[in-house]
Amino acid sequence: MFENQQLYEQLNEIFFSYEHVESTTWLYLTTLLSIAVFFKFGRLFSMRNLDIILLSLFSPCFMLVSYGATNGFPEIERLGYVTLWVMGGIFILRMFYDCTMVRRPLLEPNMSAGGLSFLVFSLFVLLVSNVSVGYIQNEDEIRTDPTSLRMPGYRILEDLPPVPVAFWESPFELNQQGGRPGEYPFEMNQALSLGIVIAAHFFVVIGLILVGSVHFENVRMGLGAAVFYLLIPYTGEMGGHVDHVLPGALLVWALLFYRKPFIAGCLLALTFCIYYPLFLLPLWVSFYWQRGVAKFSLGVVFGWGLLVLGLILTQREEAGDLLTQIKRMHGFLMPQMDREHLQGLWGFGWAPVYRIPLITAFIMMSITFSMWPAQKNLGSLISCTAALLLATRFWNGEGGGLFLGWSLPLIVLIMFRPNLEDRVMLSREAPVGKGANS
Repeated sequence: MFENQQLYEQLNEIFFSYEHVESTTWLYLTTLLSIAVFFKFGRLFSMRNLDIILLSLFSPCFMLVSYGATNGFPEIERLGYVTLWVMGGIFILRMFYDCTMVRRPLLEPNMSAGGLSFLVFSLFVLLVSNVSVGYIQNEDEIRTDPTSLRMPGYRILEDLPPVPVAFWESPFELNQQGGRPGEYPFEMNQALSLGIVIAAHFFVVIGLILVGSVHFENVRMGLGAAVFYLLIPYTGEMGGHVDHVLPGALLVWALLFYRKPFIAGCLLALTFCIYYPLFLLPLWVSFYWQRGVAKFSLGVVFGWGLLVLGLILTQREEAGDLLTQIKRMHGFLMPQMDREHLQGLWGFGWAPVYRIPLITAFIMMSITFSMWPAQKNLGSLISCTAALLLATRFWNGEGGGLFLGWSLPLIVLIMFRPNLEDRVMLSREAPVGKGANS
């Protein structure tokens, strides 16, 4: 009996003992798999190949930050943030260029729809396993941190503790480094965060597939976008943070329902829980200006009301008065100039006063997108939205440039999108058809 039990335990350890894949190994594996599935070897100088290379270069930047922060090498950590800034700037230019592209050849993945479906399922199961392992191993390390009223933010989202999935990060380490403020009130535990994180990733994946199937009129492109999203190491390394993945999920579904202005407006308004998407309003209002602006505005008001209602229903004395929380939600605060409360390059000796011209330039960029491109279609809406979210990383004093998840699903959609010039809000019946895949 004892021998059978011992044999059972040994077999269980051999076949079912799962360990998190080390980051460097995962980087090489996913990069090689991405090249095998998506690289167009017959068109070496295509935009698709450039996008694969550029997105692959994001991951080493995060690894520099993680290695420097974990091992106490500030110069390496600083180098990581600098390279993140450089890559962010390159992708902003890439999004600008995408608005000028007229012809987009159809470059499907090097795999059948069945193979892509299998990869989506397998990679999502692996992602859930990584998140769940991180949750189990770090459940006892949760610490609370006093709520800070100095930065923009949404208290309910801050109340959700992060679910660590990377070897170099835990909630305790995040708070010790001056991470995003937040208490864990009304007994929100790791299990709730775990459920929301997994659900958010699920809706990103399903949203990408549906956008490809409905608006790109090619299910393989949607499946390819979902596979590529799951393959990017950032998704696994930083995907345990609700505030990283939830806004991206909401934006993908807002784009999916772009022909339903009320629903799109409501979903966009819910992303205001991280404050920065407020600056997307001029762009999205201009997209719906010729048709649907009233319904879109009503949806925005409805979604905004849900966020405010959440603050009212969960109001607590120790979190400050309701008016203060509403001001934080809308960013009605003076820019933070105390280096001790800033992260990223702003916490490494850069004078915080230089955030002011960057904020000014960002606001001008937001206003400019209300006028350019003059004729907006779904493609320009996606690329301009991604560009604005990427631009927030330069003056964001909290994330230090780490919040790629807000724009990552949109960048992946741009990478796979066909011509979308006919996807506009001009007529009561938006034309579809031959322009989509030309």
